[in-house]
Amino acid sequence: AQSAGIDFLVCDELSATTPVMTNAKGQFSSSLAEYAMLACSYFAKGIPQLIRQKGAKSWTKFDVQELRGQTMGIVGYGDVGRAVAKLAKQYGMKIV
Repeated sequence: AQSAGIDFLVCDELSATTPVMTNAKGQFSSSLAEYAMLACSYFAKGIPQLIRQKGAKSWTKFDVQELRGQTMGIVGYGDVGRAVAKLAKQYGMKIV
């Protein structure tokens, strides 16, 4: 492959020509990093429990976690991994 994510051509018409293949390196890194932090917040703040309580109309106290001071492990340190690390550091997280 000449670029990440381009391992094969999808249709015969493309293989009969010499198409220029590109990728969108870095194009979506910020959005994906924001999504990763949203997912961390979703579980740290107990959103699934809040949704259950809302459905049951039963509001009980429960503890939530802070992301600040937590450790985040990032597997792969490409554009997306670096963008996630940058946001996580802004949250006060440790990165490994």
